[in-house]
Amino acid sequence: MLTTGGFADNEEMLVDHAPHLLAHGRVSDGLDDGSGIRMAAALGAATRRMGVVELALTALPALAVRGVLVNAHGQRFVNEDVYPGLFSVAAVLTQPAPYWVIVDEEGYEAVPERERWGVVPRFVSETLGELEGELGMPPGALESSVGTYNTHAARGRDPYFHKDARWLRPLEGPFAAIDPRAGFHQGGRPSAGAGTGVAGFTLGGLRTTVDGAVLDVSGAVLPGLFAAGRAASGIHGEGYVSGTSLGDGTFFGRRAGVAAAAAGLRSGS
Repeated sequence: MLTTGGFADNEEMLVDHAPHLLAHGRVSDGLDDGSGIRMAAALGAATRRMGVVELALTALPALAVRGVLVNAHGQRFVNEDVYPGLFSVAAVLTQPAPYWVIVDEEGYEAVPERERWGVVPRFVSETLGELEGELGMPPGALESSVGTYNTHAARGRDPYFHKDARWLRPLEGPFAAIDPRAGFHQGGRPSAGAGTGVAGFTLGGLRTTVDGAVLDVSGAVLPGLFAAGRAASGIHGEGYVSGTSLGDGTFFGRRAGVAAAAAGLRSGS
């Protein structure tokens, strides 16, 4: 029974399968070395979705939803009220870094201080032109993005990305740019995200049946070999929702354990 975790801590495997994670922080206990996956692969086991990773951009959702999330060119690219994992993957996999949350004073103050997790703006300016200059964006880019957003927000619409109308209102100066690379803070100390502003883990692993039996490259069961948790490519496809690793580890782990025990009884071992 392989329950050895994923391979977020194995640089060689990341180079081969999930290079998007290489430059960023890892969400792991430091022991996700891919050893179980490699062990089974040596026996002919099949793997699945090895390039899929979960990425978390340290952009506070309560602030992002009250403003706009833009790329290094000052362009908006996603609906800010989606699940944070979705805007994180959209940013890291498709957009030029760095990423910025642009909010105005009203939006920032609307979030209670205790719920800001110590997040403070790195840059504050009276005008968008000044702000984009400080951020090194192309002249007029941020002004254009926010101007378009404001025009539609005044009508309660977001025709490009379909943000819910309750979050839509024109942004007015002064404006602030929040840098996810600064991370979150608790008790005055950095607690998450400092560095690139991104952390993640792998979702790919061994191909199994719903009972955890590991399959070989031809699709046949490898007798006596089972896997669960992040060592297996479980319930996740191209995305992830917080906490669902518990399903892979508990529900499917239990199924794998029951199936392994039954297989042992049948073989007399």
